[in-house]
Amino acid sequence: MSIERAKWIAGMSLLLGCLIGILAGLGIGKIMMAEKLKNTPGNQLPIRSVEVTIDPSHQERLFEQLRKFADNWAYAIRIASANPSGDRFLIQMWREDIKVIATYPSDPGSLDIWFYYTNPSIPVPGRYFDEEINDLKDFISEIPNSTFTVEK
Repeated sequence: MSIERAKWIAGMSLLLGCLIGILAGLGIGKIMMAEKLKNTPGNQLPIRSVEVTIDPSHQERLFEQLRKFADNWAYAIRIASANPSGDRFLIQMWREDIKVIATYPSDPGSLDIWFYYTNPSIPVPGRYFDEEINDLKDFISEIPNSTFTVEK
């Protein structure tokens, strides 16, 4: 075998090895991206769900109690109008391990609350959700004629 032919074979082997490496890297990247997308908050099911009913005249008291709960458990909180008329609200609470999303009213006088992992790849033990939901129930019970139902 001539030296030129050996160099050509070595060059082609190197090129083929690089091509296989690039394709393998792209395949691994796609798998990792698919896994990441699978665990995004938009694809995540709630860990716990709660429904609260109150008299709509107690809306401000509800928001006050949600703020107290957030302060007690070190959540950042945002309560914002969800439509131009200002009669629907989106409530968001979050911290490093757990996040809470709620809509009010989902039905007249009804607040739906969903608890999620902030990062699905780092799950939080269920007892933490239970402790916080029990505490939230105590805060909500201070609102006259309110009901509190854990759905999940």
